[in-house]
Order: sequence, then C-alpha cells, then structure tokens
Amino acid sequence: MQKSLSIVLANTKRSKFYINELKKNKIYLENIIFYSKITDSKILKSLEKYPYKDNLFLIKSNNINNKTIEKELLKIKSKYILFSGYNAEILKNKKILKKNIIHCHPGLLPKYRGSTVFYYSMLEMNRIDVSVFKMTKKIDEGRILFTKGYSFPKNKIDLENDFDHIIRAKTLVSFIKSKKNKFKKLNSKFDSFYYIAHPIIRSIILNPRLIFRKL
Repeated sequence: MQKSLSIVLANTKRSKFYINELKKNKIYLENIIFYSKITDSKILKSLEKYPYKDNLFLIKSNNINNKTIEKELLKIKSKYILFSGYNAEILKNKKILKKNIIHCHPGLLPKYRGSTVFYYSMLEMNRIDVSVFKMTKKIDEGRILFTKGYSFPKNKIDLENDFDHIIRAKTLVSFIKSKKNKFKKLNSKFDSFYYIAHPIIRSIILNPRLIFRKL
C-alpha cells in the first residue's frame, strides 16, 4: 500500500518528469496544486487527464508563497506533500513547514547540498544518491526520510536536464511505495558541503579522457 501523497508542481521540466513517472506507476494523488501564470501548458493538460487523483487546483502565480497556494496547502491532510517548484524557491510559512513537505535532492545529504552537486558525488563516490527529505527554511536541510543510489548512466543523456529529473522521479516513487523508510547515514566526517559544480568539475565528469590527456 502506498503512502498518502499530494503534490505541488510548478510549470517546469522536472514537474513533467514527476507526473509521467507517477502515472506510469499508477501512484494515487490526493491533491495536485499546479501553480503557473501560463494556463495552457502541456503539463497542466497532463494533470487534467491524470487518472489517479482526487483534486486538482490551478493557481495563476509563479510564487510558492502566494496566499492562495498557502491556503490550499494548509487544507491538505496527506501524510506527505511533494514540492517541485521553480529554482531557488523557499517556503516561508511556518504552519506549512510543520507538515511533511518533502523534496527530492540529487545528492547524499547533508554532504552534497546545493545545485548540480551530483558531479562531486560521481568524482568522490562513483555514484549518485537521491535524498528525500522534509523541507525547512534552510536550503537542503531537514530530516532525511529515504535515499536511493544510482550508477553513472552508460548511454548518452543530458545529466542536468534529463537524468537529474529522472532519478528524482524514480526515487519519489520508490519512497512512496516502500514499506519502511530507509536512508544511508553518513559518518561524522562528512561535514563539508558543496553548492554549484564548477565548469571544470563538470568537464572532468563528462569528458575524463579528454581532460586528463591535456594535463
């Protein structure tokens, strides 16, 4: 039996991957909040046709802290609420943050915090772990609920614009279907953190032979 779930989605490519993976796995959604100033998006059309749902709310805003969104979020009684918003958005309402607002981060927390940190993870651990965690006001901080590891993709794929979204969506489904929450606990030595991967780091990961041949 799956965990009780509602979702909050912005008009982004990541949201598209989430909804496609949820539909493929027949995940039931108690509430869907879609917020965007664009009302004719393909994502919204997919949500309207989503067969495993109760309620769908469309809110014309690009701000997660919009009062109408906050009002609807406070009504939700699902055990978990997935947040997939626009870049750099942070929830500010303290009452909402008391709920289990969850986020899927492509890095093993708390070490790999920030954007595109999976490049560092590949260099140091030769894998990428997605962490499902309960959101707080701070970036990528909160109680870790679940982690799942992935190997570096063998086929050619855009890491930031496709693979990132794919593994987040797959991890969400695994978490919702899991009977017990599980996560990899880091040793105390992992007290450092990263933010945005430097272009050189990205080049080493994507073209290791080319880089090291030049050195």
